[in-house]
Amino acid sequence: MLALVLISLFTDAPPSAASQLKPLGIECVYVAPDAVAAWTAAGACAKPLPAVTKLPAPGVQYRMNVASASNAPWVNSNGWQYVRGLKSTAFVDAPNPVLAAAEAHAYGGDAILKVAPKDWPKYAEAVKLIAGLPPSRLPLLANIGFVDDGSAAAGENLNLLVRRNLLFKVVSTPDSSLALNVKPESGDPSKYAYDVRQKLGDDRRLLRIYGSDVVIARLQGDSSGRRVTLLNYGNRSVEGLRVRLLGRFPKVQLTSSAGPIEARDIQVTAESTEFSLPVVPTYTVIDLKP
Repeated sequence: MLALVLISLFTDAPPSAASQLKPLGIECVYVAPDAVAAWTAAGACAKPLPAVTKLPAPGVQYRMNVASASNAPWVNSNGWQYVRGLKSTAFVDAPNPVLAAAEAHAYGGDAILKVAPKDWPKYAEAVKLIAGLPPSRLPLLANIGFVDDGSAAAGENLNLLVRRNLLFKVVSTPDSSLALNVKPESGDPSKYAYDVRQKLGDDRRLLRIYGSDVVIARLQGDSSGRRVTLLNYGNRSVEGLRVRLLGRFPKVQLTSSAGPIEARDIQVTAESTEFSLPVVPTYTVIDLKP
């Protein structure tokens, strides 16, 4: 369950920084094995860093096209790696601890974040937000079954499916309960994601996002309702995002890393629910009820 995800702190700061932890509500940290004794002597709870799987810092960057500068951002997301499964706890060097913590929580992955002391307050706020979210045991929802063969090409396919907000789950064999099952293909992963979207058809997509290339969504749900989680990988809040999901859910409640946000222009039809968000900060959780 996503509620059981563990987000922890690693530091290579000197033990003299230990006095900053408790006022922030940080009870214990991971440190290098040879630094445990010094941190313990400084009165801190410190544990040796275990075996981990290193992941890159999540975020966004703007790349240059061959002919001209492009406004299309490249999202660095670890979502596909969390979905695919890690052999050990994720370790993320996190200049943006709020995004790194939110990403791990959204994808149900335990993570140890390396955070500079100046950003410990942001880390503490992120952990507090996650701990305070309304509990949810809703299962993850997907349109697509991805038959993962473990290849590098499959990893590239998964990465682009995540970035295009095409909801999938990794399966060992085709799942007849899903709208579409696909196998990995080598070549251009962007074209692969486009082809998968065309085969699925937008009308069958459980969730669609309009108005941003840097917001990635997850969806949980059953007959009791839906939970949409939005991760904004950009350097600033996104304004004017539109969300559409299949099903009738007129009751919309939001929790975000920027405080209270209210859904606007809620439109409910026999087939779908749509609404707009005036602003989307780093992490937004939307609970919808029928």
